[in-house]
Amino acid sequence: MTECGLLASVVVAVHRDPRARRLLRSLACQSVPKQVYEVIVVENGSADLADAEDAYGIVRYVHLSRANSAAARNVGLALAQGRYLLLTDADCVAERDWVEKTTRRLADGAVAAVGGSIRKYQPRTWAQRYAITVVNGQQELSYLPALSLPYVAGANAGFVTGKLREVGGFDEALKSGNDVDVCYKLGLRGYSIGLAPDAVILHEDRASVADHFRRFHRYAVYQVLLYAKYKQISAKRYVVDIYPLRRSAQAIGSMPRCAARLLHRDPGPALATLLQFIEAAAVLCGDIHGAFRFRQPYL
Repeated sequence: MTECGLLASVVVAVHRDPRARRLLRSLACQSVPKQVYEVIVVENGSADLADAEDAYGIVRYVHLSRANSAAARNVGLALAQGRYLLLTDADCVAERDWVEKTTRRLADGAVAAVGGSIRKYQPRTWAQRYAITVVNGQQELSYLPALSLPYVAGANAGFVTGKLREVGGFDEALKSGNDVDVCYKLGLRGYSIGLAPDAVILHEDRASVADHFRRFHRYAVYQVLLYAKYKQISAKRYVVDIYPLRRSAQAIGSMPRCAARLLHRDPGPALATLLQFIEAAAVLCGDIHGAFRFRQPYL
């Protein structure tokens, strides 16, 4: 399908997450006129939002029987009628001018993809309060050891729809990291990736320490698969992932301050440091798991 004059298509892939309704309410109240954008909800592996078209007015609902976020995003891409395709997730809330600010950055023609700021949504638990959020808020472009090209996170990303179609959309073999992969494909075509700092998404971080660990473990496992996919291009015979070491070193360096703040009955810095160690351990375990699972020299 070709674009038919809409400014933007927002694609939301959902799997058994009731928080999607909160996101859809925020998307239905954007600062741009409702007639210039659409929201495509692709529910994969569940069918809890079948009433979304009637409930929110601007939604096009699609059901996909298998749970696969990349496949769901590809369905949304195929249906999209906007010049720009925007991504966010069910555990997020869009600020009122998010569509406006993201599309304005894309419209300047300098980039094929942008990432906006990611801030915390109403933290309730100490893990939510003190752990980093997605790509540490996307305050700068992110890089992984797999390939020396930048990427932006699917929690808050915007693309030129035609260019996204040009590179073939999202790799459905990547259960995590398909947002990274599509940015790599754009970068290898010579397209630029940028930031839109004033396009803000609020993200509800993992509520428990166990969930925080599992999140980073999962990311790391599929980073190994990304390395395997692109090692012919990167020419890297192996990867040593310094992220766990760097995060651990940062945590160790902060210990004197943590001790000083504990003396003043402020546990916040100490809790943040503990979560850094847990994050580093999760990435290291995920690297090892991914190396064995995909039979790659990656640690």
